[in-house]
Amino acid sequence: MAEAFAEISALRLVLSRRKYLAAFLMISALFFFAYGNLLSSSSINLSGPKVAMGLNIYSLVASASISILFALSVAMSVFAFTRNSAPAGRLGLGAAITAVIPSSLCCTTLIPSILAALGASTSTIISASGTLQGPFATYETPLIAISIALLFLSVTLTSRSIASCCMVRK
Repeated sequence: MAEAFAEISALRLVLSRRKYLAAFLMISALFFFAYGNLLSSSSINLSGPKVAMGLNIYSLVASASISILFALSVAMSVFAFTRNSAPAGRLGLGAAITAVIPSSLCCTTLIPSILAALGASTSTIISASGTLQGPFATYETPLIAISIALLFLSVTLTSRSIASCCMVRK
């Protein structure tokens, strides 16, 4: 129970600094709109009434969760890194990046762009994109759930690191 309070205190410590709060707000807004746009054409957005931004409740919650947790992870990892708590900060940032990449490979132009940058022809890009993106589309819902879990783990690990090294215990 004391660890939970230490983690909440670490969150407060980081977000009480204006530059980290500003970074958190900007990153979360950017990711919310980016993921909202990506998830608007997603398979999880096909059913149910649209609540906001053309998203159903599942897509809206997924977009908000991913954006808030990613922004927290980045802000806290930078804070931990500047306070010489680098191993956990790097691990947390690595978990955040690992969480975001799989869910952004489906239904985006990331794979075709990489193929184009590697010099693939148009016909190769068209034929390979579906083959490469198909598994990501098939398992989109579990990938989003895993992304949210990894981002939560990232925030938890980084906040524990901050709590152990940067806060005075009474």
